Amino acid sequence: MGILALPSATMALSLFLLSTCSEAKATEAALAHDRRDGSKEQPTGGAKAVLLSANSSIRDILNHPAFSGFGRRILPWDDRPCDENMSLADIGSLLPYHTHVRPETVVGSLNRMIDDVGKGRTVFYDFYPEAQKRADPTKEHTGLFFFRGKPGAPFAVVSPGGGFSYVGSVHEGFPYAAEISD
Repeated sequence: MGILALPSATMALSLFLLSTCSEAKATEAALAHDRRDGSKEQPTGGAKAVLLSANSSIRDILNHPAFSGFGRRILPWDDRPCDENMSLADIGSLLPYHTHVRPETVVGSLNRMIDDVGKGRTVFYDFYPEAQKRADPTKEHTGLFFFRGKPGAPFAVVSPGGGFSYVGSVHEGFPYAAEISD
């Protein structure tokens, strides 16, 4: 199985690099229009984006317009049901192999993604079209979250863990990616 995963990982990284290169000009333009006033709301399709807080719920992530089409992939288990009423203050309970989950850090990185979407930036790349995912269900959960940094700067790949049981992106993926990209 590991040998089969290598070509998929290589293809995923290649697609990531291609999309990054082809979007370099668009990224530079988006960065040129960043808000410098430090405000917490960003325009999203003519409306103000609602930011999350520790009091927000899992449902708020799943239904947030900035995460449309990929909200479930933010969670440790994107294919399992969970208590959608759970507050983000308790999100650490979804990560049994992780300790010291700080809700304010999790919320900060999610709000970074909301801000980026509000600036017209793509934050999630789905690698396979729906037809390929229907033909091969193992491709259903493949994608890449992308935190843009400065154009032309080196990039890092952050691969969060989870004891081969889940993906700890909210705790050790997104916060590190946001910090590194800044």
